[in-house]
Amino acid sequence: MKIPLLPTPRCPVHGSKLKRADCPTCNAAYGRLYQRHRRHAHPDVALVERAKHRAQTRNVPFRITRNDVVVPTTCPALGIPLIVGQKRAATSPSLDRIQPHLGYVPGNVRVLSDRANRLKGNQNLPQLRARAAAAKGKKREEYQRLARYVDRELILAEVRTKAAQGGRAGEVWAEVARFLDRAFIRADWSR
Repeated sequence: MKIPLLPTPRCPVHGSKLKRADCPTCNAAYGRLYQRHRRHAHPDVALVERAKHRAQTRNVPFRITRNDVVVPTTCPALGIPLIVGQKRAATSPSLDRIQPHLGYVPGNVRVLSDRANRLKGNQNLPQLRARAAAAKGKKREEYQRLARYVDRELILAEVRTKAAQGGRAGEVWAEVARFLDRAFIRADWSR
């Protein structure tokens, strides 16, 4: 992803000759531009920071780092392109807790589109399947896709649990987990 160069911020008082040390308006103009650039360059950092805040307010576990968050080019659930650095929209990246009650822990988070994450909410697989059966038109298709996404992520989580047992069997399960993860990603990108 190519990051655009920072344009010169402008202060309504001082123009492009910022006096950040003395003028709060200059400092605010620079801060806004810096944050926008940061969201483009490092979307994973912003996702983790917001998730940490949500975890504290909702009292759910939080043990992820920036390395646990991978921002794909398309939503793994709905297949729509993800657009980084814009204001919040349906195509913005959003951090999903696959099993909401487990919290933000490694292996339980994926980046989805904001649309997919809002549709999913705190619903589990049976609830998503029920929603898909009750919905009509485009919503039915979206809920069906979300149910398939959650189903495969639960399978992957089960395989990772078996991989954690160690020994030769654990190594084989770890290889199966890596294969499934790659296969799921390829399937997401081929849509």
